Order: sequence, then structure tokens, then C-alpha cells
Amino acid sequence: MGEVFEILIPVLARPWKGRDTKKVEVPSFKLVSSFSDVPEENAVVIGRAGMRIHQGWKLITVSSVKGYFGPRELHRILDGIITSLKGHPNRAVVIACPEYLALHNGFEAFLRFLNTIRDYVIFANARVYVVTDPLAWEPRQWALLKKLEL
Repeated sequence: MGEVFEILIPVLARPWKGRDTKKVEVPSFKLVSSFSDVPEENAVVIGRAGMRIHQGWKLITVSSVKGYFGPRELHRILDGIITSLKGHPNRAVVIACPEYLALHNGFEAFLRFLNTIRDYVIFANARVYVVTDPLAWEPRQWALLKKLEL
């Protein structure tokens, strides 16, 4: 006969009777138009060389120049983000050059990259902010990006 598989289904915790609980919604993924829309004090920024960021934020530079993360090296950028989140689990991730990354990798690969980052930050109790302008994207692309927001 066929093999038997065990399927594990996560069970959501329920509050005890008589105890009040308050649910606070913090979006794990958000599209913003500028750094001023990012309310974080501790963040790692994926951005271009020479970018001015808030004090206390860490910059992971993306550039074609040797010695930096290359724009086509999404796996290395992802590793840098994961390493940063392991050391600081509540740190936010700010992607400040999404158009540049999409240009070098194609939109579909960039969208997969964002999905993977979103999964990691959810488990790390962190947040992702993508600094972009809706006019930089085709309507279909913008709709897909908006679907990533939680």
C-alpha cells in the first residue's frame, strides 16, 4: 500500500476565559514613499553607495563596484539581511533601491526575493519597508507588490 504521512497543523493559542487580550497589528511588509515614512530606530538598509540614512541604521551597500554586494547577487543580499536579523531579531529591513534590483534581476526574481525576505522577517518579529514610487512600476507589478503587504 501507500506510505503514511503525518501532517502537522499549527494551532493558534487562545486566551483563557475571563482574560482580556489586546491584538496589536504591526505590518510585516509595507511599501512607503520615503525614509520619513519608516518609524524605526533600528534598521538595516539595502541601498546604493553614498545614500544618507538615519543615525543608528546600518547600510548594506549594493553596487557593481568590487567589494560590495552586487545588484545581481540577491542570494548574498538575503544572507546579509538574515545575518543582521540573527544578531538583532527586532530590527527592521528597509529596501531603498527596489527599482535597481528589479532592473538587474527581472521583476519576477525580485518579487521572489521580497517574498523570501518577508518570510524571514515574520519569523524574526521584524518588519520590511520598501521605499519606492508607484509610478516606477507597471500597474500589474504595483498590484503584485501591494499584495505583499500584510
